[in-house]
This record gives sequence, C-alpha cells and structure tokens, in this order.
Amino acid sequence: MERQGLITKVKIKLDEYTPEGVSLPFDTFIGPMLDESALEILDKAPLHLLIPSYLVVPGITYNDSKAYILVPSDYVRLHEMKFPKWKRPVRVAISSNHPDFPIQENEFIRGGYARPSVIFRNSGLTSADPGRYLECSKVMQYEDGAVVITTPTIATYIKTDKPENLPLRLAEALTWLCTSKILLIGGQADKAKLAYDQYINALKQ
Repeated sequence: MERQGLITKVKIKLDEYTPEGVSLPFDTFIGPMLDESALEILDKAPLHLLIPSYLVVPGITYNDSKAYILVPSDYVRLHEMKFPKWKRPVRVAISSNHPDFPIQENEFIRGGYARPSVIFRNSGLTSADPGRYLECSKVMQYEDGAVVITTPTIATYIKTDKPENLPLRLAEALTWLCTSKILLIGGQADKAKLAYDQYINALKQ
C-alpha cells in the first residue's frame, strides 16, 4: 500500500479512538512511527506473513566444524537456513540471551546434524572485525577422511524495508501498531492498549 494510504488509515484509526481530537500534532509522528512499526513487524511477525530475501554468501569462514556467514547491514532476522547434512532447516537464529545459548556453547551437548542451530553473533570474529555473523553449527562433511567444504542449500533472511513495501495483508496490523504508538506518545495508555490488541488480532487474521 502507498505510504499516503497508510497514513490515511492511521488517521482514521486515531479519529475512531479519540473522536474529540488528539492533542498532539500527530501528523509529525505518523511517519516516524510507521517506520518504527514496520521494523517491529519485520522483527516479530510470523515468518509466513513476510517476504524473505536471499542471503548472499560470497565467502564463509569455517572454524571448529562451524560456518560463519557475514550478514548484510539490512539484516533483521533469519528466515531459513539449511546445510546439506542437516536433518531439518533452522528458522530462528538465537542470541546470547536465549535459554538454549549455553547448550550451543557446550561442545559435548550442542546441536549436530540432527539438531542444527544458528546463533546470531552481534560482533566480529576478531577484535578488528566490525561485522555481524550467523554461526551455523556442525556443517563440515567428511569423505574418505577428508574435509569437504559445504555451503547452505537454503539461506534466506528478513531485511529492513519501508512500511509501503510490506505485504498488503499486513496493512491493518501495521496501521494499528502505529496508532497504538502515537496514542501512547499522547499519554493515552488505555486507548493505546486497545489499539495494540487490534494489532495482535490483525496479525492472526
């Protein structure tokens, strides 16, 4: 949907929840809050609602049977990753805050081909490396005792994008989330909660 159409939908929703008028110059907030809402949806919405992009892997660093893939600057989250020997694809890249992270750091119990994992590393491989990486567990293959370098058969991710480029089916959710944020800025927490509930319901439809 065009950006102006999204803005109009947000204004209609604001009028619905505050018929007496919003005591803010909300035109100033709609644009930035639309952008913020789009990023939040890309980060949290169910993957089947989003359009993935191919992750270009021109170079992969290998260490301790793992693969390290440099992520682009527009990376938001993993969509799907699979290496040839993996028994199933991975659709969530965990962070150091995830409860499964300590398991993947333990060389005796971390995932292998049957239970692969991907860890998002928000730092470089060395102190001089500014990059961010996806650490893919146990990707090395062996043939006749020799190591065979492998590359992913599937590598897709969700990238940052403008609100107007999101799928049309997300327009309702996007504009409800934006409305909720603006109402919260205006100090109308109760109405912001109602609008947020509408956002959650729109994601389920």
